Amino acid sequence: MKRVKTASRSYTLFLVLAGFAMLWLQLMDVPTLSDDMLYRFMWTGNDGAPVQTIDSLGDLLHSQWVHYMTVNGRFVPHLLAQFFLVFMPPQVLQLLNAVLFAVLLHLCVCWADSRRRMPLTTAVVACFFLFVVFQGVRTALLWGLGALNYLWVLVAVMALLLWMKRVGDRYSLRHYVLSPLALLAGWTHEALLLPLSVAFVAYILANRRQLGSKPVVLYMLWMMAGTALCLLSPGLASRSSEGISMQGRLLSGAINCVSNIRVMWLLLVVCLILWRKNRTLLREHISDNRYVYLALSVAFGIVLLCGTNLERVGFYVDFMSLLLLLSLMVKTVSPTWARRLTVACSVLMALSYVPAWMVRHENSKNWQLAERQMKEPGRKLIAVHRPLKGECRLMDYFREHYVNSSFVFGFYSSYMAFDASDINMRCAARLYGKDRLVFLPEDVVERIKRDATAYKTYELDANKELYVWRMENNKPVSKVRFVLKKEDVSQLSLRQRLMAYNGDSYELDDFHFEVVRIDGRSYLVFTCPTTNIFRRIARVEAF
Repeated sequence: MKRVKTASRSYTLFLVLAGFAMLWLQLMDVPTLSDDMLYRFMWTGNDGAPVQTIDSLGDLLHSQWVHYMTVNGRFVPHLLAQFFLVFMPPQVLQLLNAVLFAVLLHLCVCWADSRRRMPLTTAVVACFFLFVVFQGVRTALLWGLGALNYLWVLVAVMALLLWMKRVGDRYSLRHYVLSPLALLAGWTHEALLLPLSVAFVAYILANRRQLGSKPVVLYMLWMMAGTALCLLSPGLASRSSEGISMQGRLLSGAINCVSNIRVMWLLLVVCLILWRKNRTLLREHISDNRYVYLALSVAFGIVLLCGTNLERVGFYVDFMSLLLLLSLMVKTVSPTWARRLTVACSVLMALSYVPAWMVRHENSKNWQLAERQMKEPGRKLIAVHRPLKGECRLMDYFREHYVNSSFVFGFYSSYMAFDASDINMRCAARLYGKDRLVFLPEDVVERIKRDATAYKTYELDANKELYVWRMENNKPVSKVRFVLKKEDVSQLSLRQRLMAYNGDSYELDDFHFEVVRIDGRSYLVFTCPTTNIFRRIARVEAF
């Protein structure tokens, strides 16, 4: 009995420590120039329209209606996102994210280790995977808006699934009162709820005789109704039908599966090992979790076909894989190995936490420096301080995996910080009482201010993400073209061959370049293209 109480205390202590550790990181979270700015204002369905502030709950609901019609169907998390950004100080969301992270760890234990064989080990391993192994840690857990789309959704859905295991066989008033809440859980994120809905349909069809009039079906139907509302969004339909070929979707999906999915492949390896060593246990595991494996298969299919190569796209696939992996661990790992796993994962998390805290602190200081400039009356050109890439590969890794940087320059940015007409820049300007704001790397701004003759020809910034080129006689620019050198594809590596560009020239779309006026002079600023183009540049032409 004493050993059980000690284990229970250790488990509770770990959850508290995990919550506080997450809070310490969350308190250094700072806004980005992208969604964090955009979500503070009303959605209008027209990026060129003047930005409008949200002044009431009515404005908030109207904004989300437009969002539902033009962007996607995730009404519940995005309603909460705008509510917290507009009406609450940031510390409220940061505190809630930390609490919900600890709750998620507990729910993982409840699902995978319901008999409490090794709750501490299960919680530690779950935390290790979420914080160290998962590719989407910064965009799905450490970034406020990402947390609302992933962390909050997981907590709601996991709580619903665990509750459904306990509803019993008879209807009562509480089921009629509580089951509609399942609609809210279903109306969150299609990448998780569509696979679950498919699994629910299969479950109902396979068990239709045994289920009869059991109340669990009521919860399933409400959740599927919420999922249908999410999927029926005109915005989601229009974005899903964007001009991406099936070949392009599959290529992007394959890259995503290789680069951003990790736990699912580990689960496959573990299953293959069990197939050789203990097929009976593996068959029992798959039989007990067959509907989870069905949902995992559907989620994997979504990753393959969505056409978006973002790290957080594979988050739900890896999370379902994590639950299955934890379930296998509880059944197969001995107490001795459980203790070793607990110690090893704890040490690796501690080693990761220190540099993670350092890079988030660095990012927070860089934002504060830029914010002080934004608050200066009359200042419209903001010099953004960024760490130099390549000075320390280890710190570069942690910056990439634990920081959702406030300022992103380069080809893959979803906004152009040097373009004052970009919707995100217009929102930032309105937020700080300006008519326009332009953001450029600090080294570029300092050189322009110091030397009026700088950038007579196109040159890269210190991080080799942006080109800057002074336009003589304030020449307007409507096209930017890279003239390319010949390339012998047979001399390239396999990876380079797959991504090789076949043309003799490459023209930037107008999203990636802008002419910026600084001190009465015109500067063409344009992003450095992808590597397959960059390595072949012979010259750049501006028309």
